[in-house]
Amino acid sequence: MMTVAEYLGWDVSELKPILQDMMVEIDYDSDGTVSLEEWKRGGMTTIPLLVLLGLDANVNDDGTHSWHLKHFNKPAYCNLCLNLLVGFGKQGLCCIFCKYTVHERCVARAPACCIMTYVKSRRASPTMSHHWIEGNCPGKCDRCKRYIKTYNGVTGLHCRWCKLKLHNKCASQVKTDCDFGEFSEHILPPTAICPAVLERQRKDRKDINRSESLTENVQSLNSQLPTTSSFQITPVPGTIPILVFVNPKSGGKQGTRILRKFQYLLNPRQVYNMLAEGPFPGLQFFQELPKFRVLCCGGDGTVGWLLEAMDKVNFVERPPVAVLPLGTGNDLARCLRWGGGYEGESLSKILRRVSRSQVLMMDRWQIEFSSPVGEPESAENSGDQVPSTIINNYFSIGVDASIARRFHVMREKHPEKFNSRMRNKLWYFECGTWETLAATCRNLHENIDILCDGCALDLGSGPSLEGIALLNIPSIYGGSNLWGEGLAQKKRSKTASKSSSSAKKDRDHECSSGSMSSVELAFAVQDVGDQLIEVIGLENSIHVAQVKGGMQAGRRLAQCSSIVIRTRQRFPMQLDGEPWLQPPCTISVTHKNQVPMLIATPSSKRLSVFNFLRR
Repeated sequence: MMTVAEYLGWDVSELKPILQDMMVEIDYDSDGTVSLEEWKRGGMTTIPLLVLLGLDANVNDDGTHSWHLKHFNKPAYCNLCLNLLVGFGKQGLCCIFCKYTVHERCVARAPACCIMTYVKSRRASPTMSHHWIEGNCPGKCDRCKRYIKTYNGVTGLHCRWCKLKLHNKCASQVKTDCDFGEFSEHILPPTAICPAVLERQRKDRKDINRSESLTENVQSLNSQLPTTSSFQITPVPGTIPILVFVNPKSGGKQGTRILRKFQYLLNPRQVYNMLAEGPFPGLQFFQELPKFRVLCCGGDGTVGWLLEAMDKVNFVERPPVAVLPLGTGNDLARCLRWGGGYEGESLSKILRRVSRSQVLMMDRWQIEFSSPVGEPESAENSGDQVPSTIINNYFSIGVDASIARRFHVMREKHPEKFNSRMRNKLWYFECGTWETLAATCRNLHENIDILCDGCALDLGSGPSLEGIALLNIPSIYGGSNLWGEGLAQKKRSKTASKSSSSAKKDRDHECSSGSMSSVELAFAVQDVGDQLIEVIGLENSIHVAQVKGGMQAGRRLAQCSSIVIRTRQRFPMQLDGEPWLQPPCTISVTHKNQVPMLIATPSSKRLSVFNFLRR
């Protein structure tokens, strides 16, 4: 076993004493050697060799195809029987990893010729050869620049890794080594992944009970497997691999399609289904990499779930996170320039945008809820469970949370009525109309106290308020800017750009912004990384609708680094889009940390008639 481990290039410094202890344990006659009878008596014949060497027995070997039914828009041929796939709907099966295509009747005879995702030894060659798949590759040959006539049968070759397309006769004119093509920076080569020996602490020889069975040792070994990755990565110089997390339920069926496409574009071991495995297996797999990027495909809730999981992992250097928006609101993706929703564009284009993106530090805030001292709990003061203790996007109390909560309750009771975006908007309009008539949060300012950096806010002056919102990012309600950056403000900011920039630098070093004057608030700049959070007031549901339509902004109250809110009655609240009903309490909001996020480069504006007329 030691010889096998040394041949595979593993570190045997920890493995050797563990194997020695195992041998001593099954040496029942203490003669210094283990006989075949002692080997069998110790149960060693029933244990796989890889488990003895410290490997995960659940690691699947490469070469097995991952099939899914597919509808082909262009003529496609079976790679096994070489016949045309015919029929309506989904004509055949296609491998997600390598695009090997077969009839349903031929799948049982298909060879296990899928891609290799890792190597079994560190001594494997660092170079990779092309993985050619024959047929079903329409387009031009990358060698002679002529079209590949795929309608003639199984003709043409395409490499699964570098996506190179060739005529069969042109393949001999191309180097055998694969350079992984355009996305070599993002792809984690199979030659960089090999099985890892599990880290196990050697027990003190004095504490070992020779009567313990080997089965108990194996069980204790297997109990450590979920907390440790079964593979280790050797970084490739000049590359920044990307780790992709996909929420298949986000965006209807888009999440499932994106999961399959990324598994083909990248190494499948770089792509994880968050609903099936959660974020921890992928994070632990990449944990020791000095530099990599993370792409989260989902809504704001999925991004928050991932960021919270990353807080619990000790990285060499915390990786920045990019967002592919698949949710409904996608406020975080909007302010990071990733768009308001995925519209079916090519994932190759998304990977190019990720490579050009820049790192931006984003604030995150800790929010804590505590009950009033000496107040007994009762049915009237009972509320729902708080969904989270971290603010990534926003937190609100009052009118907008009441609308969101009513919408959420109706959707939970009648999910069949909320099966499209248009219907959801109509139901949201109905909830807003009901709140306009009911005014459940009327005179909210009379039952709430707010301290910003120790300074109390005067909520009584001005129009009465039915809602309070705390903003960390400049987007809410699916793209609305509640803090307000209208044309009037842009004109004022142009005339006072020098004074406002110098005032902003001075305020960054001050501890309190709660006592800011109305003029200072009017020119205050919102930034996701300034360690300041904005406080905005909402007058009523009509005001919320005006903000949603971009006709009006919220009422600026403060910009501060810590907030304490005391409520004297039950109010609806929402945190990053998750609503609930909260009894009277004291809410404390403080700065938690800053996390690196990836902000996309501004998209180039296309010249159109409307832009020309606007000029």
